[in-house]
This record gives sequence, C-alpha cells and structure tokens, in this order.
Amino acid sequence: MKVRAVAWLSFVLAGLAACAGEIDPSLIPGSLGQGGSGGGTTPCDAPKMVFAASCAIAGCHATNSSGGAGLDLGSAGVAARLLGQGPSTNAAAGALCSDAGKPYLAAGSNPATGLLMDKIDAAKVMCGSSMALLGQLTATQLTCLSAWATGVTTGVVTQ
Repeated sequence: MKVRAVAWLSFVLAGLAACAGEIDPSLIPGSLGQGGSGGGTTPCDAPKMVFAASCAIAGCHATNSSGGAGLDLGSAGVAARLLGQGPSTNAAAGALCSDAGKPYLAAGSNPATGLLMDKIDAAKVMCGSSMALLGQLTATQLTCLSAWATGVTTGVVTQ
C-alpha cells in the first residue's frame, strides 16, 4: 500500500512538473505579488521586462525624455501614470493621440484595455505609431505586458 501511494505521488508530481512551463502565471490567484494579498512572487515585471528593455530609452519614453509624448515609462510609479490617465496633450513632446478618447489603461477592464494596449497591436492603432518603434515586442514581452496591465486595471498590481 505504501509503495503504491509513493508511486502515485511520484506520477502526479512528474505530471505537474512537465506542465509547469505551460501554465500562465497570471492565471494563478495572488501570483503577481505586487500589491495583491496573495504574497506570491512576481512572474512578470513589465516595467523591467518590457518598458526598460524596449520603451524607456532616450528620445522615447525614458524619464525626462523630450519625446514619447512626455509619457515616462522608466521611473517608479508607472502604473499610476497609466491607470485612468492620458493620453498626453504635450504636442512639443510629440503627442499625437490627445483626442483618442481613452486613457492609457482603463480602470476595471479585464483583460486590460486602453491606448497602451491599442498601441502594441498594429491593427488597433488609431493615432501615432504602433509600439515599440525599435521593433516588435517578443511574444513573451506581449504576454507579460498583457498580464501586468490586467493586474493594474483590476487592482492586483499597484506599482
């Protein structure tokens, strides 16, 4: 009986280990760990994985940049600058979407909606250019950004 239980447990654990790479961590309650009550680890940090790598660069959305419509995606507090905010009206910094009629991220949307999400989908771009200007975001970056943005719009991610 004991051997059978150990064999069964080994089988279950092996199956879970084989599937672990296919599980979208954003679907695990409390897994974002950024202001939520789950206290888990952060599977995706879009400000670091996406914004720092592809957006917050000189001339685009870096802190104190003269371009990028004045939208700072490089410094702390980016979620607060996106949720329910914008779009920028700073024409001197290249703002082209001031009349888009929607914020960067719409509060309460699940999945996340807003100008930020539209700008990364070339089929949805209503104004300006699709992002990122320096090239396509990877599938991993897109998945990360989508999960993080939904966490922001639903209140799970606050930073």
